[in-house]
Amino acid sequence: MTVLAAWLVVAAILLFGLTLHRALVLRLNRGVNPSFRDGTDLLLSGVLPGLALVGGLATALGAIHLLRVEVVLPLAALLMIWRRHDLLGTLVDLRDLAMAGRRATATGNPFPLLAAIAFIGLACVISVTALFPAGSADAWAFQIPLAQSIVSHGGFVTPQIGSNFYGNIPLFFNVLFACTLLFVDHWLAAGLLNAAIFLGFLLLLTSCAHRWRAAGLLLVFFLIAFQPFFTPGAAVPLTDLPRSCFSVAAVLYLWRYLESSRPSEIVSSALVLGGAVGGKYTELQMVGLIGLALLPSIYRGKLSFSLFLTCLAAFLSLAGYWYAKNLIVLGNPIYPFLFGHPGLSDQWMADYTLELGRAFDPANRVFVTDLTTRRGWHDFFFIMHDWFLDRRRYAIVALVLIIGGLIASAKRICVLVAMTAAMFIIWYAVMFNHIRWATPAYLLYFSTAFIGASLIVEKVTAMRAAQPGGFIFEKLALVRVGRSAVNGPLFALAVVFVAVAVFCLPAVRFIHHPERQPYTWMEPGVMDVLIGRQKLDDFLGARREGYIIYRYVAANDLRIVFQPFDTGSTLYAAAYTGGRDKGWLLPAYPESENDVDAFIERNHIRYFIRVTEKQQLLAERIGADKFALAEKTISRMLPESTLLLKDRFGWELYRFNGFPPQ
Repeated sequence: MTVLAAWLVVAAILLFGLTLHRALVLRLNRGVNPSFRDGTDLLLSGVLPGLALVGGLATALGAIHLLRVEVVLPLAALLMIWRRHDLLGTLVDLRDLAMAGRRATATGNPFPLLAAIAFIGLACVISVTALFPAGSADAWAFQIPLAQSIVSHGGFVTPQIGSNFYGNIPLFFNVLFACTLLFVDHWLAAGLLNAAIFLGFLLLLTSCAHRWRAAGLLLVFFLIAFQPFFTPGAAVPLTDLPRSCFSVAAVLYLWRYLESSRPSEIVSSALVLGGAVGGKYTELQMVGLIGLALLPSIYRGKLSFSLFLTCLAAFLSLAGYWYAKNLIVLGNPIYPFLFGHPGLSDQWMADYTLELGRAFDPANRVFVTDLTTRRGWHDFFFIMHDWFLDRRRYAIVALVLIIGGLIASAKRICVLVAMTAAMFIIWYAVMFNHIRWATPAYLLYFSTAFIGASLIVEKVTAMRAAQPGGFIFEKLALVRVGRSAVNGPLFALAVVFVAVAVFCLPAVRFIHHPERQPYTWMEPGVMDVLIGRQKLDDFLGARREGYIIYRYVAANDLRIVFQPFDTGSTLYAAAYTGGRDKGWLLPAYPESENDVDAFIERNHIRYFIRVTEKQQLLAERIGADKFALAEKTISRMLPESTLLLKDRFGWELYRFNGFPPQ
């Protein structure tokens, strides 16, 4: 039921955003004929700018502490009544899209039905994986607490959480998370909003094709959704993938503007770019790249001054608040970088800057990132091949499509190719500490490949019109004749049945021979949960350290539990029980060996967790001194304790019965 409730909230937010976006497009394109390509394009391309508008409105409400249900619902209702014609138009477009798919199937075109099945299937799979609590501590230490803090305060405070760094960085996506948590108080709602952003990006990319959108969606799924780099994190309540989607969407809207010259396209680019920059400082790079790409249009006078001001206003309405707030409150618009870091020590900043400037994995620190040297360029191309191309069929297909797009129309795709190359170079030279920082560049790479494929299709179509003969075109004509000889719906349904059977064949094989994961883009074990072979709790208990322990603690409301071995214990305990920490766990340590008994009595410890495996790793993680104190404390309580539960990772939960009377 929580999944259904969360999707209903997300759907309402999407409909609200699509309505606002439609109204904006019609106003901006007044006098342009046609004002938009068609209703389908408006739907497919409107999800992300619609969410950007929702986020901008929520930011304005949060700034004056009115981001509350009793304010949001009446305001949304009034806006929908005011824009009722746009709301009706959006619903009509949705109906027309469904009817167009039905008509295409009736004439023997299987692609709309296949695309619908693939889209719904992917949404269902993501909905199931959204139930898996994120394995990253960042989600529970920062992203979800930030959104919950916004909800509990009805807006913004300084700092937003008890961290001078994370409590003061741009929080646009946390505001979007908060919009869902207002109505469904569970981290799942934030995860499904992330999934909606990812799916909305796939639809936007599909809309960039001028024809064959249904077949285009299938190609988008092959290039992006059905590979293991992006989809596994689609429903994780972190900001890396959504801000990458917004950032790359800004580039796609820029490309659409250069193609059509419609004002709404470049304003939509400014909106989603504002969302990306309002979500993370690193996306400021995209402001510079898009500005450079627009210079020729500005120089030739194609981008009017009034339209430029509109774009600037759209951008600042989403990104401006966070930078203005930090400038006023902390004296640094990009706190804590460059201009000062009040509240953070110089040593903390030095350590953090060092961490950002080098690879997290020591094995990768041998690579030279200085691109003013020959060795730097050698290592750059090695990383591009080894990390992003080698043994990755999706990436190789994408490279072929990009080359084909350059051959078909180099002028129309060169901006995308140049920006992709620039983003990879910036990542390697400035932010080469983890591959996830390259997510925007890699996403733009596959997006450019799809644009290349659409240009190839257009080129082939033009050649076919100029020279209708030829072996390939004759064979295609025979296929069309054969299709018309068969009843249209039967042909379409037969093709869909064959395609679905082929795609589902790995899953069927997996049911009978579960030796390996059937799809590479799924986390191992997910298929077991999808087909009902394994329960979700059993899946998580078998793959997450401490899962069954923390679930038991929360289910029985045990207090106080001494857990010194897991630095994220309070975060994960909350994550595994809906996202709320009720003070079950005590992650503190005694001051010294002489303080052990007093520490136990002082904190009223009645339960403790003991970890019997990976002792050396734990000692390195928490520090040898703290590890020794933890072991001393547990050894003091162990003789007077009862074992309650243990898991397969060597975690044991004990009840401490108290010291015997002296």
